Amino acid sequence: LECTMNIKNIILIALTSALLIACKAEIVELDIKTKDVFAAVNGEDGLIDFEAKFSNFGELDEEARAQVEALENILTKFMEIDDFELETTDMGYEITLEGEMPITNKRLDAAYYIHVSSSDIFDGYTFLELRTGDNFNNLSNQMSAINFMLSPDEFHPTKIKLKGKDVQVLVPATEIDGKAYLFYEGVVNGRISMKFEGGVFDKIGAGLFLKEN
Repeated sequence: LECTMNIKNIILIALTSALLIACKAEIVELDIKTKDVFAAVNGEDGLIDFEAKFSNFGELDEEARAQVEALENILTKFMEIDDFELETTDMGYEITLEGEMPITNKRLDAAYYIHVSSSDIFDGYTFLELRTGDNFNNLSNQMSAINFMLSPDEFHPTKIKLKGKDVQVLVPATEIDGKAYLFYEGVVNGRISMKFEGGVFDKIGAGLFLKEN
């Protein structure tokens, strides 16, 4: 009996884990140009491109397809989605989202957006951070209505691809080209990719500081 209960528990954990994978992205990639950051901090709102990938284990049967279609309808209601791709893999299926996200110095209702402001910590720097607005709760509630296990995480593993010329950057804790930094300081000339994942980033999201030279 105990063995049977343990097997049931293992199966339950495995099924729960499979559902939870659908709610947390493998990676969210944000393409940000420094000129758009400085324009936004001066009041000129803009858009940045993003891509998010989600993986799930299990067969892509009719029930799974119906659930994915329902999720697509919800996501396109609350986010600017340009492309929604569903592909089968050896272990299950993968969803890739591509779209646009606002960048602004204001507080928005958007589910996700990039907020920029003059830094109170580093003089002359602009603080950039990924935020969620009031529509995130609406998004979460509607996803949960499909399946209570599908409530999305607020923040996901994030890679910021920053493009600029002669721009100073300060990043408190990140990973660049596989190397971890407790505090990164450098100058962007071209493109640099920074990864924010796990720990405190699961609660607060990605952020960094920029200054034009």
